[in-house]
Amino acid sequence: MEVTPAKAVSAAQDFRQFVKELEDENDLNVITKEVDPHLELAAITRRVYEMEERAPLFENIKGRKGSGLFRILGAPVGLSRNPGRRFRRIAKSFGLPSTATGEEIISILNACKKKPPLPPIHVSPDKAPVKQYKLFGDDIDMNALSVPLHHDADGGKFLQTFGMHIVKTPDGRWVNWSITRGMVHDKRSLVGPVIPKQDIGVIWQMWKDKGQDMPWALCFGVPPAAIMVSGMPIPKWTDEAGFVGALSGKPVELVKCETNDIYVPVNAEIVLERVVSTTEVAPEGPMAEYHGMIYPGEAKNKPLFKVNAITHRYDPILPLCVAGRATEENQTVWGIMQAAEVLNICQAANLPIKLVWCPFESHCLWFVLQVDREKLRALNTNIPDFSNRIGHTVFGSKPGWYIPKLFLVGDDIDPTDLRDVIWAEATRCQPSTNEFFFEEYGNIPLIPYVGHGLRPGRGNHPKVVRCCMFPSEFVDRELSWKEGSFRGPYPVEIQEKVIDNWSAYGFGQE
Repeated sequence: MEVTPAKAVSAAQDFRQFVKELEDENDLNVITKEVDPHLELAAITRRVYEMEERAPLFENIKGRKGSGLFRILGAPVGLSRNPGRRFRRIAKSFGLPSTATGEEIISILNACKKKPPLPPIHVSPDKAPVKQYKLFGDDIDMNALSVPLHHDADGGKFLQTFGMHIVKTPDGRWVNWSITRGMVHDKRSLVGPVIPKQDIGVIWQMWKDKGQDMPWALCFGVPPAAIMVSGMPIPKWTDEAGFVGALSGKPVELVKCETNDIYVPVNAEIVLERVVSTTEVAPEGPMAEYHGMIYPGEAKNKPLFKVNAITHRYDPILPLCVAGRATEENQTVWGIMQAAEVLNICQAANLPIKLVWCPFESHCLWFVLQVDREKLRALNTNIPDFSNRIGHTVFGSKPGWYIPKLFLVGDDIDPTDLRDVIWAEATRCQPSTNEFFFEEYGNIPLIPYVGHGLRPGRGNHPKVVRCCMFPSEFVDRELSWKEGSFRGPYPVEIQEKVIDNWSAYGFGQE
């Protein structure tokens, strides 16, 4: 019999509530037709991303009956083409209304950084839905699971694309939640990257230095606020659980694993657990990544993630990200969470930045910083000095390692509107003169041109700040130009009249 948890306050706190609200708002497509996990399921999900369609919930996956274990939710944080609700799944992940704007989403994250953390609470296993069903040892066969093959050039079947890894330091002082991919290796192990500069890599090295494997758990279908924060580059030695509690307004409830002393969310859908080896490796990849590219045949040895227990709730759901061309969860989760942290870093440095956004189409490689021009003028600075200060502040930070390109725009530009950003860059960023390069900071090696460009593997690749502003914006209160658009030269009363009468003019009708 299924354990029924207390009703969640919001979709941010409970994955099942999140799915229910998507269904209630007609943003879920339950697919009962049999779907093949060999490419077909992923192809459907990719088309959903590209058409901004309803999230597909696959109920009838070929091979699932018996040992297949799970249903699959594709595009869990994809975009919606519903007018005024494009960021619906992102907003719900934070407990916000479906109509929330990009600016409102960044604002709540920025405000949460100023709140004290709300520590998690531990509950007994009998109150944890994720403990309803248990598999141990030789009863586990991940080769028998209906794990999709995402792309025909992938090196294997990737089970882990939108789950949350949980690890902690040997002394227990730091518990880290993060997202990184994982490919099925054999019956009882995954294989995946453990990048040294990422938090999971830092903690893995601590265990390696002790000569021990790293205790580990991988959780699928966690509270949506938790998976979002798992993609946020918050400072090292900060526990994500406390931040998630503050963000969702309720302590996260955790329960102890079966095979180690890691604690996992009680309402997770599925949990895999045991250790990450610090000595054993196997070929992994390639896989189409967040940058939208794949290089066939580029398998590399990565650590083994060994599984000795699987616990799950009744009829579990596996959330799935089919990485590739924007927009999918890498951009909606990782891009947004990095942008929020960059905003916090800039404001902590007393820089006049109002909003930071990562245009989804940039595949997490462009970050747009909106400058408060009134505060900018008070600094009595100029384009070179200000751009260099911004570059050192951001590129020298934790999220800065992932970010190669910054765009500075005035507060007449909406960073969440790519058309605005392109217009500002095209008209105000003078080549060379308004571009400032930084060679002293490293880049994440996954950026395609880092490994495949003109200078592959030759030291640090330059990062750049492109100032998409005129010198006059740094000194003059009144701008010397007017914008040729609906919002530009027309009086407010004319704009309001046109908007109010739009339907009467015959527009906006099917």
